[in-house]
Amino acid sequence: MRRLARGIVEGVSSPRATAGHRALRRHAALAVLTTALLTSVTANAGIVRRALIVAYNGSDRPGTAPLRFADDDGYRWRETLERLGFETTLLTVPDADTAALEAQRGTPLTAPTTSGLETAVAAIAERTRRDRASGAQVDVVVIYVGHGQTNELGRAYLTLVDGRLDQTALYEQVVDRLGADFVHLIIDACHAGGVVGSRGADLALLDELKTRLAKEQLKARPTVGALFAESEEGETHEWSRLRAGIFSHAARSALLGAADVNHDGSIAYSELDAFVASSIRGVKGGRARLRLKTSPPEVDPGRVLAGPAPWGPTLKVPMGPEFSRLSIEDADGVRLLDVNRQDGERVSLSLPVRDAYWLRTAKGEARVTAGALGGGITLAAAEVGARGGLEEGYTRGLFAVPFGRGFFDGYQAGQGGAPLEFTQVEAEAEPVAEPGRFDGAWLGFGVSVGAPVTLAPLGAVGVSGGLSAAFRSDGWVYWGGRAQWTLALGALGGATVHRSTLGPLVGLRGRSAVAPFVELSPQWAPTVVVRPTVTQGDLSAFGGRLAAGVMGSRTFLRGLRVSVSVDVDAVQVDGARRAVVVPGAELSMTF
Repeated sequence: MRRLARGIVEGVSSPRATAGHRALRRHAALAVLTTALLTSVTANAGIVRRALIVAYNGSDRPGTAPLRFADDDGYRWRETLERLGFETTLLTVPDADTAALEAQRGTPLTAPTTSGLETAVAAIAERTRRDRASGAQVDVVVIYVGHGQTNELGRAYLTLVDGRLDQTALYEQVVDRLGADFVHLIIDACHAGGVVGSRGADLALLDELKTRLAKEQLKARPTVGALFAESEEGETHEWSRLRAGIFSHAARSALLGAADVNHDGSIAYSELDAFVASSIRGVKGGRARLRLKTSPPEVDPGRVLAGPAPWGPTLKVPMGPEFSRLSIEDADGVRLLDVNRQDGERVSLSLPVRDAYWLRTAKGEARVTAGALGGGITLAAAEVGARGGLEEGYTRGLFAVPFGRGFFDGYQAGQGGAPLEFTQVEAEAEPVAEPGRFDGAWLGFGVSVGAPVTLAPLGAVGVSGGLSAAFRSDGWVYWGGRAQWTLALGALGGATVHRSTLGPLVGLRGRSAVAPFVELSPQWAPTVVVRPTVTQGDLSAFGGRLAAGVMGSRTFLRGLRVSVSVDVDAVQVDGARRAVVVPGAELSMTF
């Protein structure tokens, strides 16, 4: 219920406004000045991001059916924001279907009661107080998904299990008590009925309410921004095919990278605004057409909402036209995000963590494991079910408008929003190689050769040098195999010591321009000592290797690896097996 949500977010102009509200308005200018000073002082400090998510299917109005997917939206919001580096708190009561679906990813939940909300706000406020005292800025996103209603006086409120959250309570009991530098409100009060549902209230009350809406609360709080969707008939929508509200799904897709029109890894209000506007522009359900309402913080209209995302599964969408309109689902059929890009636009998506993903387009579908997201993707034919009624309207309208720089510039020209900085990278004809990936890898593997240097084995004085070869799979979590041979001359009283290793490996790889990595390998480590008169050795020696270092992933550094390592061998020496520590370093190149 967009208009109801708007009434809660923006406030209602009424002669009954309290003296406290009037004082807040009188001191708004002072708050702007104070916040601007705070922003300049802490400009170089880190930003801590938190999220408070309230998702509730129920209604306190007799005859109003409960929602079907508000709880699902709560889970999707939590994992989306956690993927983006937020510390999250989720208040919801999952229904049986959602509880079963989310059991493997579940964590202890708090019900969205008045006391539960109060406790959650207090806990976030305490952590925020400590962070700000240490010099960090704190942004908190407050998300509500559920029923919005109007009471007998026509005032809007959001529904909790045992109470109501009206506009006064939202600001005074939640926003103000959080104590954050910036608070961002995302309100999705929607209702489902049948396959595709919409939610509204008494339209006469809504029409009366519309004439009295004013942005009192937001004007009195210049560090608070808000985002929500409304419709021409006071309704918003959720769709069973998405198991989500349409507005929430579009907003999550935007934050996961689909809205990053300037490719800086972050999503600003203007990008989120433009992307969601393009996504829902064609949506119709019954009499309603969705429209977006965005109010960035007055003191910082260009404030970044999320990003850059920490390392994790990332899909650089292939540039081919067959991938322009793309939906991504997990193995349970949960729709994670959608994108419809304009021709030539580059899109990089930060995906919630899964073992595998289904990529679906109009041309076909593909199952891609998390470790293979950076490789080539081949589409296979997909079955397409028929649609009908209202669901057909959503299928045709949702994400029907391509998004990119062209749409963004045109939309912003009409909105007069905060300018967005575009770097020179935007103008490049070819996409920038994704950090941590190797173009030219053979059959999805990077093959490397290297020059290792280690201390001489068996406690001998001197160093060993030699050759190594390895192969590694693509992805931020990778596996492979490695072989090495080193030779120490003049060790152990003039003897020559040959040491070889062979074994599998597993590792983790970062995604920065010079990416860190760490890998672990069990290995067979035969060691042979050659003297002028006798050759001795242990062909059954075994051990393990731990290595860490950095690897280049762009321009002339691409594929270059520098590492330090520690090997521990179990070698038979003088009739007894003992541990031999062999530290070393290696310079290698991956092709």
